[in-house]
Amino acid sequence: MATIWEETKKQGSKMKGRPLKEKLEYFWEYYHAQVLIAAAAIAIIISVIRAVVTSKDYALSVVIINSIAPSMGVTEEWTSDLSGMIEFDPKKYEVYIDDTLALGTDRITANEEYASQQKMAALISSASIDLLIADSGQFERYAQNNSFIDLRTVYSDEELDALDGKLYYTDRDTFDDYESDENINVDVNALQASYVVDHRDPSSMKDPVPVGIYAGPDTRIGSSGIYSHYAATDVYQGHPIEPVMGMPVNTPRIPAALTGIEYFLNR
Repeated sequence: MATIWEETKKQGSKMKGRPLKEKLEYFWEYYHAQVLIAAAAIAIIISVIRAVVTSKDYALSVVIINSIAPSMGVTEEWTSDLSGMIEFDPKKYEVYIDDTLALGTDRITANEEYASQQKMAALISSASIDLLIADSGQFERYAQNNSFIDLRTVYSDEELDALDGKLYYTDRDTFDDYESDENINVDVNALQASYVVDHRDPSSMKDPVPVGIYAGPDTRIGSSGIYSHYAATDVYQGHPIEPVMGMPVNTPRIPAALTGIEYFLNR
C-alpha cells in the first residue's frame, strides 16, 4: 500500500507539463480542505497574538450577568463615565464592562450556558472581575460559594448605616449545604432556591454577612431597564428577583470597584 507521500508524489507527477490553470484547479480540488484548515489556524494565531499585543490591563472590570444591556446600548456611556472618574494611564489600562454573560435562563442553549459558566470560572479565578452585577438568584449562588467581599471590611459603620435597606445579606450558616454528606445526591441550587429568605433582613439569618448592594429603581442600574425583563412574579427564595452588586473576594482593585458601586448607585 502506497504511503500518503507516495500517493501525493504520484498525483503530482500527472500535472507535469500541464498549464498553470489546470495545476491550480487540481491543487484546489485535492487540497482545499487542508488549505482552509491552515488558513483558519493562521487566522486564530494572528488573532491571539494581536489580542496579547494590544490588550490592556484593567483599571476597572465590571461583569453584568443576565441583563438585556446589549440591547439597551448603555454600557458604552457607562464605560466613558467611569473612565473619567478613575485615574489611570489609558495607554496601559482600560475600563471594561462585559454585559454578555447569561446563566440559568430559558433564553440560551445548553452550550451557551456551559460557555458562560466556564468564562465566569476563568474570570473569577484570574481575579479579572472587580464588580459583579447580577440578578439576585445568580448573585446568591455565587454568594453561597463565598465569592464576595464582606462589605464590613471595606465600608465604615457610618457608610453601612447610610446603605441601610439596600444591603444584601447572605447566610453563612447555609454554606455547608454545598458540602453536607446528606445532600451529596441533592441539587443544592434547587435546595437553596426553595428556601424563603429576606436578604434585606439579617435578623432572619443565623450568620448574616453583607456581601452586596441592591441596585433598585432609584439607581443607575435599576433605572436603566437592563433588568426589566424580570417581572414581579419572577421570584427567588420567596422574593422578587432584583439586581445586586458585589465585589469578588480576589479583586485587586477595591478602590476602583468602590467607585463603580458609587457610580451605579446614583442616576
